[in-house]
Amino acid sequence: MSSTAAGEATVAARLHAAGLEIVPAQSAALSAYIELLGQWNRVFNLTGIRSPEALVERHLVESLTLAPLLRGSRVADIGTGAGLPGIPLAIAAPERQFTLIESRAKRVRFLRHVVSMLNLGNAGVEHCRVEDLPSVRPFDTVLARAVAPPEQLIRLARPLLAPGGVLLVLTAAHLADELRSLGPRLGLDPIRPDAGARIRSVIAALERPAHGGAEWPE
Repeated sequence: MSSTAAGEATVAARLHAAGLEIVPAQSAALSAYIELLGQWNRVFNLTGIRSPEALVERHLVESLTLAPLLRGSRVADIGTGAGLPGIPLAIAAPERQFTLIESRAKRVRFLRHVVSMLNLGNAGVEHCRVEDLPSVRPFDTVLARAVAPPEQLIRLARPLLAPGGVLLVLTAAHLADELRSLGPRLGLDPIRPDAGARIRSVIAALERPAHGGAEWPE
């Protein structure tokens, strides 16, 4: 068996064990992404996680746990870094369009290389800070890892959310609690997602009400 095939089998088996089902073409693309991430990580330090097994566990499993929680057709990943969770989700949800927002040039180079190599026609890369994103139609889902303190993160994300849209954040338990507590004051309602896979991070989910005033609270 080739190393690529072995990598695909490992990815598929681990995701299956976590209750995350993918088709063979997706396991191949996810395996190729992990391989590219490992190669570039040796030079550009994209993530502190080094071993392929840990990359699958911490990055693929955690990212794909968000897949059942996505809403609508337009998804933004703010401060995506090495493409997490946006790239794995773009592979798993080809029917949705993903915008990966990243301000650091080296990481943008990696992201564009991945999008090209994996032929991800449903993923685009924006090289900018979130607050400097060119005016676009609001997104149905906004994704983030713990890219900023909770209140700052909500203030960055909320202008991007369409009415009825959801903000999904992978973070530590205490930060997830803070995000949920801040949500109502900042115009977002906390919801409790039912995530099937057991992961180390915690998912904080907040939604913009589908009805209400057009202006965000300050």
